[in-house]
Amino acid sequence: MPPIKSPLIRVAIVWAAMVAIWLALPALRNLFWGIGPDGYTLGGHVLSAILATVLAVPMVIAVRRWLDGETVASLGFRLEAAAIKQFLIGAAAFLVPSALGFAVVLGLGWTVITPIASWGEILAFIPLLVLLVFIYEALPEELAFRGYMQVNLETRLGYWGAILAQAVLFALWGAALWTIAAGAVAFDRLAMFFFMALVLGILRGTTGSVWTTIGFHVAFQTVAQLLLNTGRGHFAIEGADMLQLVALGVVPFSLAAIIVDYLHKRWR
Repeated sequence: MPPIKSPLIRVAIVWAAMVAIWLALPALRNLFWGIGPDGYTLGGHVLSAILATVLAVPMVIAVRRWLDGETVASLGFRLEAAAIKQFLIGAAAFLVPSALGFAVVLGLGWTVITPIASWGEILAFIPLLVLLVFIYEALPEELAFRGYMQVNLETRLGYWGAILAQAVLFALWGAALWTIAAGAVAFDRLAMFFFMALVLGILRGTTGSVWTTIGFHVAFQTVAQLLLNTGRGHFAIEGADMLQLVALGVVPFSLAAIIVDYLHKRWR
């Protein structure tokens, strides 16, 4: 297939494909695994994660190759040793300021975190959760939005225009999935996805590597899911709203760009 000249059309194709894939994931999971009594099973989670990467990542690679006439490496997604450094920079940009946020909410008594499973069970689950977050959310979403879409949009809209546009597309993607699934417009989800994508877009622009945003995304989602997923029953949280607002939201997302800029310049 010859390359499609318009980057906006190519972006629209990938955006629509991401919507279609994520809408199909629950149906495929339920078809092959079934539904747990509370709507969550670890096996279903594993299957969904595998399907997300198996369907989305080759799609982006194929579109980049056949419709753009370029390699996936040109998206800032290179399989090389430097990718590990960029991943760690992104992870640190969330974990360091988030630790400060946790100190605030726990120290002031705004949040109380109580483990309801053994620490051995919790610690054993963390590596699996990191892997699931990587292949379910971070890798496919970052490659598609901060990789493919941001790179293509920058050719038409410039640096900041591309960051804003991909954030809008990411927010619309999240809101569309929620609206179709729940039957209601999710304005809170629209705002959350927009600001998250805005920060991630800035991180991608700072380092030129999708691995930075993958690292940040993995760290954020791992901590959030470990603490807040009641279906797995690892922790009971009092004051979850303040935990999400301060330790998982305002503090790390406000400081992430500063930390990435500093670490990227220092570790080059």
